[in-house]
Amino acid sequence: MVTEAPAQAGAGRPVSSFRPYLNLRLRILIVALLPLLVAVGLFAAYFAHRGVSEAERDLLETGHDSSRHLAEAIAYDLFTDNLPNVKRLLDFERSTRNILAIAVSDGRDWLIVSGRASVLPSPTPAQHPSQWRRGTMLYFMNAVKLSASSEMDPYLPSTALEQPKAYLVLVLDRSKVELTRSEIGLAAAGMAGLSILLALVLAWRLAGGVSSPLHALTRAVGTLADGDLAQRVPEGSPGEIGRLERGVNSMASALEENQRTLERRITEATAELLGQKQAAEAAVLAKSRFLAAASHDLRQPLHALTLLVTALKERVWEKESKRLAEHIEASASAMESLLNALLDLSRLDAGVVEARPVCFPVERVLKSLERQFTPLAQEKGLQLKVRSSELWVFSDPALLERILANLLSNALRYTDQGRVLIGVRRIHKEWLRLEVWDTGRGIPQEFLGRIFEEYFQMENPERHRDKGLGLGLAIVSRTAQLLGSRVSVRSTLGKGSCFSLQVSRCAPATQQMAQAVPVSPGFALPLENALVAFIDDDEAILGAMVEVFDHWGVALAVGENAEQVKQELLELGRRPDIILCDYRLRDGRNGIEAVSLLRDAFGQDIAAALLTGDTAPDTIQAINASHLPVLHKPLKPAKLRAFLSHLLSGEAGRPAKATTTQ
Repeated sequence: MVTEAPAQAGAGRPVSSFRPYLNLRLRILIVALLPLLVAVGLFAAYFAHRGVSEAERDLLETGHDSSRHLAEAIAYDLFTDNLPNVKRLLDFERSTRNILAIAVSDGRDWLIVSGRASVLPSPTPAQHPSQWRRGTMLYFMNAVKLSASSEMDPYLPSTALEQPKAYLVLVLDRSKVELTRSEIGLAAAGMAGLSILLALVLAWRLAGGVSSPLHALTRAVGTLADGDLAQRVPEGSPGEIGRLERGVNSMASALEENQRTLERRITEATAELLGQKQAAEAAVLAKSRFLAAASHDLRQPLHALTLLVTALKERVWEKESKRLAEHIEASASAMESLLNALLDLSRLDAGVVEARPVCFPVERVLKSLERQFTPLAQEKGLQLKVRSSELWVFSDPALLERILANLLSNALRYTDQGRVLIGVRRIHKEWLRLEVWDTGRGIPQEFLGRIFEEYFQMENPERHRDKGLGLGLAIVSRTAQLLGSRVSVRSTLGKGSCFSLQVSRCAPATQQMAQAVPVSPGFALPLENALVAFIDDDEAILGAMVEVFDHWGVALAVGENAEQVKQELLELGRRPDIILCDYRLRDGRNGIEAVSLLRDAFGQDIAAALLTGDTAPDTIQAINASHLPVLHKPLKPAKLRAFLSHLLSGEAGRPAKATTTQ
């Protein structure tokens, strides 16, 4: 190590700290070795120059030879678009000749690249000569041309003879020339070391002093590469190695700091994404609550409107007045269907709809659908075909029929001519597939992935109420998931669509079991002489219900809360036959409490049911937990009368049963 003393020492003359360490032996050694070292240096320079020249020449020959014969070899495959074979040829040549990169350009872009793309020049041939050098890289470029013998080849396109259309660029690394220079220098140094034992000893000691810190550096760099950024190199070596040690430690510190910064940013980004996810979930929950609240507030007057319109239609006979009443009824019916769609979606979101799978013949559902939709198909001039089957399935018959009914309704709505087909296809012993085909307008491919989204409609940009809210297929998809299946769709624009649902098969039951399958009860029993206790905190609904029940000739005890109705019943001296109560009452009360109060007063065996316009998930869950039947507002009087007759006909609505009516 050579260091310089301060500019002035003692009397002020410069003093070198290196000279005191030079003794006579060292000076003699230097003088004795100097001629030998000069001679060895000259020989080393000569052989190095010669070796480098030969290596340079070999490199140029390799580049010219490889680029030329590759341009000829790939011409035919390139012009016949056999690009995989071209790539294999390039990869083979690059691996066998240690070529850095080979690429083919069409004059604008690279068509094929083999090797390191980062060292490639611009793909425009006009910017480069046939050979050039940039840094340690040598570049060779040849035009890819077909030979004259290929002109009559019938497999070549006519444009292939327009020469040239492609160019091959080959990149060689000159570092091996420098490596040759280094190797020759090392050989000369070895010769000098063999000639001079003292030089060998000095070189050995010097190598020992240098290799130890270098080994430590190599080990530290390997540890850093493995991810241990806390690794550091012991500092203390002199000269360049000392600077290298400090540089490695500085780099390790910077990497460690960058890692901490990156981890912090990832943590912050994760927290931000989590916040956005929670905000999105809160927005969905707020939407559900809003829909539930809005649905309840709209259903109350709509329910009263439905009752009053029905009563009005039965009292007016003038043609114009009757026509206006029918228009009012149609508008109320359209609003009812929209609110019912929101209710269905809320019930599915709440998780209160439970599948009750049984083994039943699929023919029963298909015949029911045929009875429902044949008149609608005939009205539109369409042909409805139902391919029945004797197979039995294990599923919830009500939910399965609802899915297929929705699919059939859509098929008839969007089919202008032709036919609609519903049938069964066997998959294997354990499964079958129910399919609904139509010859309608079809669905564009870009919309196939969105048709099951909520509120998505392809043909209703004006949001016309007669076309619904776009919830039908969303309800179908969620109901199918409830059954453990999935609805799939295939469609061709202008030719029609096919919706399919896969369900599991089961073994047919015996004739006695088949007869034991419950059927829908009839609603023909009369309501005369019955007394209905009705509770609702909406005066308009109370008035409308009185009008309807008076027209039916059914006795009605009404009130805004259970205490009022109880007092009226006590004055009548009669227990009610049916308790009908709105779920949401004033002062935080609900219909479940009202039913319990009247049953405690007049008997636990009284049939009871709830009315509600609330679609909130917690409300639906509470009603389901009460095991009381429920009717959803707005409610048509005919359906109400049928339901009340059903309550009087059997055990429905009794405390021992758990029934939910939609």
